[in-house]
Amino acid sequence: MQQLRILVATHSILSAEFGAGQMAINLAKALREEGHHVTLWSPHPMPNMTRWWQFIQNSQLIRSKLDAFIEVQPPFDVIDCNANLITKRVSKSSSVIVARSVQPDVLYIASELNNSLKRGIKNILILPFSYLFAVLDILLILQGWRRATYILCLGSLELKWINNWFPWWCSKLISYVNAISKADQEALAQIRLNRKKNEGEGIRFLWIGRWVSHKGITELVDFIVKRAASHPKDTFTIAGSGNNAEKDCPPELIQSSRLKIMPSFERTQLYSLLENHDVGLFTSRVEGWGLILNEMLESGMTVFATPAGGVVDLQPFFSETLRAFPPPSQFTPDILSQSNTMEAYYRTFTWGKIAEDYIKKINRKKIEFY
Repeated sequence: MQQLRILVATHSILSAEFGAGQMAINLAKALREEGHHVTLWSPHPMPNMTRWWQFIQNSQLIRSKLDAFIEVQPPFDVIDCNANLITKRVSKSSSVIVARSVQPDVLYIASELNNSLKRGIKNILILPFSYLFAVLDILLILQGWRRATYILCLGSLELKWINNWFPWWCSKLISYVNAISKADQEALAQIRLNRKKNEGEGIRFLWIGRWVSHKGITELVDFIVKRAASHPKDTFTIAGSGNNAEKDCPPELIQSSRLKIMPSFERTQLYSLLENHDVGLFTSRVEGWGLILNEMLESGMTVFATPAGGVVDLQPFFSETLRAFPPPSQFTPDILSQSNTMEAYYRTFTWGKIAEDYIKKINRKKIEFY
């Protein structure tokens, strides 16, 4: 196998605390272990531009930073980046350009616009500008897909969606799955092997995610309210939600400690969260993958999930413990069967396997070396 010079570029901070950054780090590491020369790039540090009208400025700054970086680098055999980062310079700087998805941006934009209509007069007043910025963002994505050699979809749901809506690019479409790091998998395996059925009277439910509409927060709160009324021994934890979750949740459940809200938590606290809960909840309407699915399932939890993100790809490996949301009124959380050794799962959901498949797929087209 010939060594390739690969650039993996992400808009994210390079940290395991950020989903896109974590994926870029894991992919770059796995490709290096496959014997390739990999450069990992991020535009950060970036100026603090969080106002809604600064979207265009922020986007153009990231694109110009990537252009400037590529200009002073030796040629790359493969450039891997978000679709909206594929400028004309990027597209001419390698024989293989991979527009790698980390989330369904077009669907996220549509969801956010729809939610703006429900959030009061201020959002309605700025809605024309929101639509303008959304159109510009979508145009950058479509432009990137047009310029790319391959459109690398995250999971089979996104692959199907892009194929249905943009069939003229079907020959470019390939897909990959998401996975957690080897160290995390080893730690979660220990939790899974040591997991015991909860001997208490109630079930301990866990939901982890940002408190935004496309995560299905309305459905989540509705479930918690109904479940708490019908099952007075059950408890619930919402973690990593930021500071907005509390105002949407029943104060009596919070005051009685049946509902615990953790606005943030350290990565090191994840293991204890998974270990001390019985059932995971995943309620997203739209999702890139939802790596918490892997983490909950690998820890041995039963998970009730909506059909979004990586659920369809994970379902064949967790027929016992991955079920449809919402949970039925009466059920007993399963512990992953000891007969299921996870071997089939690990043959697919490791970054070593993801990197191996990545190279095979992009080599469908002969790479012209400089």
